[in-house]
Amino acid sequence: MTATSNDPTSTIPTPPATPVTLASLRADIACIIGETPEDIGLDDDLMDWGLDSLRLLNLVIAWNQTGLQLDMSELAGQLTIRALWQVIERRQTRA
Repeated sequence: MTATSNDPTSTIPTPPATPVTLASLRADIACIIGETPEDIGLDDDLMDWGLDSLRLLNLVIAWNQTGLQLDMSELAGQLTIRALWQVIERRQTRA
């Protein structure tokens, strides 16, 4: 929520920003590891590309700011774009 507690609208949740898409997921990952999205295959091991736990945590925080509400434990072992996308897609369809 972005409103203050003294604001009568403080109980109104902030609507989520634009949903994460497969293209934006790939672009976010590429950006944080300093690569171009087209170079990273859907099934490439992202650890081989330099995606460590700290970078993944930063991505999760950014995605959560869109209203996604992922937990790092949901992504354990999901270190390909395809696998991450499956988790995110499921989460977005439940929201």
